[in-house]
Amino acid sequence: MLAGALFWSVVGLFLLVRGGRILVEGDHYVMVTAALALGTAKGLLVFEKSARKNISRILLRGDSSCLGGVFSFKAWGVILVMIFLGRFLRTSHLAHHIYAFVITAVGWGLLVASRVIWQAWVRKA
Repeated sequence: MLAGALFWSVVGLFLLVRGGRILVEGDHYVMVTAALALGTAKGLLVFEKSARKNISRILLRGDSSCLGGVFSFKAWGVILVMIFLGRFLRTSHLAHHIYAFVITAVGWGLLVASRVIWQAWVRKA
């Protein structure tokens, strides 16, 4: 459970800091606010559902299973697609502040949803 919570939190924090820094350096404060609002909605409505599935999977399999078993094969596929999409967006001709908006929203959404896994970890401990 701890590995899953750390994964969600570290990736979320990485994306939030990376995107937020670009937006703040460019004085795009309204976009930061909008990205946080969108990220909150995505975290509560989309990512939290995935987090709850992760919790169920971990509880069913037990904490002693393989570290990669924290996520299903489908989830690992989604993670890979998101990584490649992020790399594509970063190297595309998309304006930097638009790219930063997207990764800020996704990062914040992951952090918002990670609280569910942290709560489950605390309850289990």
